[in-house]
Amino acid sequence: MKKYSIAAIVFLVSSLLFYPAKAEHIAGQDFTYVLVDSSAGLYHYQVTLTTYADCLNGSPEAIAQDNPAYVAVYNGTTQVAFDSVNYSSADTISSPGGPCIGGLTVAFCSLKRTFVPDFYLPLSATGYVIVYQRCCWNNLLNIADPQDVGTTATCSIPPSGTTTHNNAAVFTNYPAFVIPIDSSLAFDCSATDADGDSLSYALCTPYTGANGFNSKPYPGPPPFSPLTFFTPMSSSDPIMCSAPLAINPVSGLLTGTPNHLGTYLITVCCNEWRAGVLINTVQREFEYIVSDCTLGISTPSASSVTMYPNPASTELTISAPDGISSVTISNLLGQTIYSNQYNTRDVQVNIAYLPSGLYFVKINDAVVRKFVKE
Repeated sequence: MKKYSIAAIVFLVSSLLFYPAKAEHIAGQDFTYVLVDSSAGLYHYQVTLTTYADCLNGSPEAIAQDNPAYVAVYNGTTQVAFDSVNYSSADTISSPGGPCIGGLTVAFCSLKRTFVPDFYLPLSATGYVIVYQRCCWNNLLNIADPQDVGTTATCSIPPSGTTTHNNAAVFTNYPAFVIPIDSSLAFDCSATDADGDSLSYALCTPYTGANGFNSKPYPGPPPFSPLTFFTPMSSSDPIMCSAPLAINPVSGLLTGTPNHLGTYLITVCCNEWRAGVLINTVQREFEYIVSDCTLGISTPSASSVTMYPNPASTELTISAPDGISSVTISNLLGQTIYSNQYNTRDVQVNIAYLPSGLYFVKINDAVVRKFVKE
């Protein structure tokens, strides 16, 4: 029998005790602000942070820990203000709306919370950056290690040399959340601006913030690191589509034809222009769940399904206590490379013959997982 040293046993036990609990739950967020008034050289900004949490498959502990939210203001790399603010309103969205709904049952739950901190700031020649950071995303298919990386949400107050008064743009609509596979998407991502600034739109880069070991940090200063996407997906091409996802830079209309089930992160930026100068960018991150709506099948991952190891080199094990009826593996081009029917709770699939890369596994025609073949 193999023997272990006391030191090894202590290390193993301590690792189990102190390894952080899963914190996946984030489903999106955005920032905006209004200039309320100014007095004695201080400008009163009321910030609105809206967060969305996956209350169907997300960690209840992580969702509870979202309150209060930590929001910081930076002048360059110097923190000039901070607030720990409780949410002022909360709403549970149990129906995703949009084209997937029509008498169908689609499992869905999103907890929307609104946090409204106030900041009193003097004019600044370099402007300010407002920052919120939190971990972790849930089971996204287009970014690396989503359950161990978080987000950085930001918006900016322009320098005093550009303007002394600004209200950030506000997005008009919220996403339908669930969209049908192989159907043309047309969603209005436009915003309004109280100052009458010119607005333009783009699919832009989301930033990472926090991680599984420090899931709720005090927000750090810029510069921020971009999230890593799985190739060939990217911030400008975030969903596998037969007609590529694109946003009209003038109207903000988001179009495309998704052709692969799963949950995907999308980031839309609304740029504010005044007299031809970019003065602020409002960034919104949200998840689109691509679903087989015609069958009433929801694609949020079932928490009971496990798949390991990941990455894998020779064999992939899939387990589901409720039973496995089918397993399909496809590559990034959407080509099916393995498909089989089962009537069991545990499946072992030989993947030794597959080239190295990213693959998608669909279990019971509903639950989608991804794995990396080494």
